[in-house]
Amino acid sequence: MINPNTLEDALSHLQNGEITAVQLLEIALSRVSEKESQLHGLITVTKEEALDQAEKIDKSRVMGESLGILAGIPITYKDVFFTKGIRSTAGSNVLSDFKPESSAAIVQILEKTGAISIGKANCHEFAFGSPNENDYFPAARNPWNINHMPGSSSSGSATSVAAAYCYASIGSDTGGSVRHPAAACGLVGLKPTRNLIPTAGLIPLASSLDTVGIITRNVRDNLIMLCAAVGTQDYLPFLKELRPELPGLKIGVDFKHLENQDVQEEVRTCFLNSLDLMRELGIQIVSLNLPDLNEIAIAANQIIQYEAWLGLKDFYENQHDALGIGLQQKLKQAQSTTAEDYQKALDKSAFYAEDVTKVLQREQMGSVDLIVSVGREAPAQTMRDLYDHPTAARSTCNRLYSLTGHPAITIPMGFGSNGMPLAIQIAGQYHDEYLLFQVAHAFEKKLNLYSGMNNVPWY
Repeated sequence: MINPNTLEDALSHLQNGEITAVQLLEIALSRVSEKESQLHGLITVTKEEALDQAEKIDKSRVMGESLGILAGIPITYKDVFFTKGIRSTAGSNVLSDFKPESSAAIVQILEKTGAISIGKANCHEFAFGSPNENDYFPAARNPWNINHMPGSSSSGSATSVAAAYCYASIGSDTGGSVRHPAAACGLVGLKPTRNLIPTAGLIPLASSLDTVGIITRNVRDNLIMLCAAVGTQDYLPFLKELRPELPGLKIGVDFKHLENQDVQEEVRTCFLNSLDLMRELGIQIVSLNLPDLNEIAIAANQIIQYEAWLGLKDFYENQHDALGIGLQQKLKQAQSTTAEDYQKALDKSAFYAEDVTKVLQREQMGSVDLIVSVGREAPAQTMRDLYDHPTAARSTCNRLYSLTGHPAITIPMGFGSNGMPLAIQIAGQYHDEYLLFQVAHAFEKKLNLYSGMNNVPWY
């Protein structure tokens, strides 16, 4: 049986009648059956609902009926999105039996495209807590090495895509929680312009920053998913316009950010090599000055902590013992953030947004088309390290665009000495996602990272 490796190929085989939606789903479910006991990528598997939907799609296709652009494609949703009649836990014991009466806006949108949800992806508790060995739901693992973490909050989303349970997952990105796990698992993670994809029905962490994001195995698949998410009915013209080289494009780098203490030396080296590869694509690299990474992280964390505390304090005060230890620690820390701290952080956020927007004015003097940086400060740490340091600083490099709302994408750029993936981050002007895809695609194609490898988990 054909087993397509990419979403794009799967769509082609489905549309040509070379594989059915049921067959494609059975392949996905077989991977779940084979790997889930070790990976814990899913909190809920919706096998029966998915099979029923796949059968209906196959019948409609045989009858020649009109189908949505993702008809038959297996996907997952991070378990912070409401799904009608299916439990939506936010990774927490206190919501372990919660079944919403309606689905989140993005779920409704993608259901109309024919995408088939195979289940709800694991996540850090309320997208805020840090995993602990005794959590109600066991923490997700990295398919590249199960002894390592798969990234931050949208952990199960990255696990489910990398383990080939599905071709794409919808996650939420508040401080890097789509980009960070995608980077840890060698995937492509997009945080689009804030509010480009509606957040209605998303269990909030920090509603002023929460953004719906997309994780896939490659750039073209991510572009297809974004087209579906925003209601574009034909993705082919966008794919056809992707170019292997981009002469004349100007990309900015703040080299001071590379000296941040959180950025490991092997990440620095790989990033500088990646810049050389971009130059080979005809891209001009220029130096620029952005706000200090540590100041950015402090502002982002204060906003997240303040809003998270307001949203979760009732659980903390009334169901404290039912919460995971990691979430308890995070909320204990969060309650000390004052309204004055919060307002100062909001003011800084507005200043940063204005600053980045000016830098990305493109053809104006001193501006650039895009900004690049590391996509993750280090290879994915071990689960032991995660358990032992639940409140350690992570995803500092992702925080700026969480604050400003600009679109940003992480893509693989190599491997660390421990064999775990490394990533680069590309950010652009508001609603300029397509330029991000252009550069990300050209870089991905030129690097050709996975060529000849036999240990890629989704192969």
